[in-house]
Amino acid sequence: MQRHLYEATTRVRLESFDQDTFSDEMERAWRGCDSTTLVVQAAINLLAGVVSLLAVAAAVVVIHPLLLPALFLATAPSAWAALRAGHLQYQTYLAGTVRRRRLWLLNHLMAVRQPAAELRSYGLRGFLLGQYDRVMTAETAIQLRLARRVTVTTSVGAAIGGVATAAVYLLLGLLLVDGRIPLSAAATGVIAVQAAQRALSTVTFQVDRLYAEGRHFRDYTGFMERADEYLPPPAGDRAPGPFESLSLEGVTLTYPDRDTPAVDGVSLRVRAGQMVAFAGENGSGKSTLAAVVAGLRTPDAGVVRWNGVPTTDLDPELLRARIGVVSQEFYKWPFSAATNIAMGDIDHTPQQPRIEAAATKAVAHDMIVDLPHGYSTMLDRAFAQGQDLSGGQWQRVTAARGFLRDTDLLIMDEPSSALDAPAEAALFDAVRARRGVKTTVLITHRLANIRHADVIYVMHEGRLVEQGTHEDLIAAAGLYATWFRLQKLGYSDD
Repeated sequence: MQRHLYEATTRVRLESFDQDTFSDEMERAWRGCDSTTLVVQAAINLLAGVVSLLAVAAAVVVIHPLLLPALFLATAPSAWAALRAGHLQYQTYLAGTVRRRRLWLLNHLMAVRQPAAELRSYGLRGFLLGQYDRVMTAETAIQLRLARRVTVTTSVGAAIGGVATAAVYLLLGLLLVDGRIPLSAAATGVIAVQAAQRALSTVTFQVDRLYAEGRHFRDYTGFMERADEYLPPPAGDRAPGPFESLSLEGVTLTYPDRDTPAVDGVSLRVRAGQMVAFAGENGSGKSTLAAVVAGLRTPDAGVVRWNGVPTTDLDPELLRARIGVVSQEFYKWPFSAATNIAMGDIDHTPQQPRIEAAATKAVAHDMIVDLPHGYSTMLDRAFAQGQDLSGGQWQRVTAARGFLRDTDLLIMDEPSSALDAPAEAALFDAVRARRGVKTTVLITHRLANIRHADVIYVMHEGRLVEQGTHEDLIAAAGLYATWFRLQKLGYSDD
């Protein structure tokens, strides 16, 4: 079940994770995975209970036919109360999805290694515990309110059921006094009534359990059915040829919770062998534009073309195989250094020389060799003999992953933001060596690193406002020239 769930979550569009409804449904679907076994167990136990109930019912009918409807009427209030309580519990669970996610997040922040240093540096212990107390107080109040409602419901059901059971015993007594059943049958009837109540209670409990777990299981199946809504649109089956050009025509993309587009009507062209750069302030749309170029996000409007063919007509897997991405928001995969790099070309089994060559381009080889177990070192201290890397070291490993892929088009989003000066210079030497052979798209704030780009596209508030070579943009005296001058002042005594 979980395998099927993960098959769905790894196929959906990247923008699905930007929607809180998707996260809520996915959280409930995870709970539904656990219900599969419980539903089967409840169904088996229910069947056994029904068989026992039928056997006792047959015995009660033999004693006197009136006892059977009376017995069912006596147990109906308790059955109703149990089912009603199950419904209340599920509705409370359904309404608490966001709280559970919030509690999970706070548990994660206070109990795992990654935020531990910053938590202590900023004295966040009290703040996070306060956040936890507020959410837990609300959760506790809701659970207490639920407990009161369930208690009232089950108490009312038990009280009515008790009165009804007394009426059944009274009926037995009247039948005995009236001479309709002998004393031995009346005694047998008392035992049968008690057995029937136990059997019916078992059936009621299993029905309630089957109902509750069935609702959770339905959350899972419902998510799997709705997952189709989050899948990428039907794609073409044409194979993309070797990279010649990529063009964007009026591309617009707006995030679900935003009123203004992150990318607004952008048109540009990247040709084979070029080194192209996207420059702009924070939040100007550079990374979003790079995600569109990489095929990770689907624009709301406009067309992306590979060699003049709309990417929607191309096989997405084959197209993605021709594009490499070094992301600004990289993940620190808890695997060995070699595996971390080899993941850049997961469809093949890179040999060690190729892994080391990619690491050398990214200025990561010497750093990895110095680790206790070299390329076999686990990059996570949660594992035995695992090691930590600094931000800059992780960035080198991530860049090595991109170089290993050796694709027609390599997109590098802030690849040197955490690197020291020698490592940054060596990295960009490797990037510039691709010019004329492979195509590179660079996103960076450090404008000195893109001076030699063939074309620089300047983004501002989601729009493409300037483009040209470094010399063209300096001469234009626009935003790019202003930013370059400000950065240059940091290295000048004037």
